[in-house]
Amino acid sequence: MRAIASTALAFLMLSLSAPAVAQSSSPSPAPAVSPAAVPPGIELARSRIDTMLRTGHADASWFSAGFLAQVSVSQVDAVLAELTAALGAYQSVEYTPAKFIAHFAKGTDDVQIHLDANMKIDGLLFEPPVVSLDDALRARQRIAGTVSAKF
Repeated sequence: MRAIASTALAFLMLSLSAPAVAQSSSPSPAPAVSPAAVPPGIELARSRIDTMLRTGHADASWFSAGFLAQVSVSQVDAVLAELTAALGAYQSVEYTPAKFIAHFAKGTDDVQIHLDANMKIDGLLFEPPVVSLDDALRARQRIAGTVSAKF
């Protein structure tokens, strides 16, 4: 697991070694959030996540100095590349009251982001990705028979 954290809410985490597997290929939809219920800054946070995942690049001007003292933009870019390698092409991001959910061709990833008073990212967390059951079964079929043990 790659983890980088500080007491100033500068954290970035991704676990690709053991992605979670969804119980079905069609996850339950998240509860809808009315536009009036969206807290200030949420649309900016959603836009930042969307742009990072769509382009595979984080813009240093979006992050607080405290975050960048702990995590470089190139480290964020590396995590973004690992996500797309594990989950396929990025499709969209949605906001739920508790988190953002990034949708990819082969699964989803929960994303938590925090903006400081200056609307700079001072916290960013990519949870372990969730691979769809169909993709997990296909991956298992590809490796079936490739591992052997002698007793």
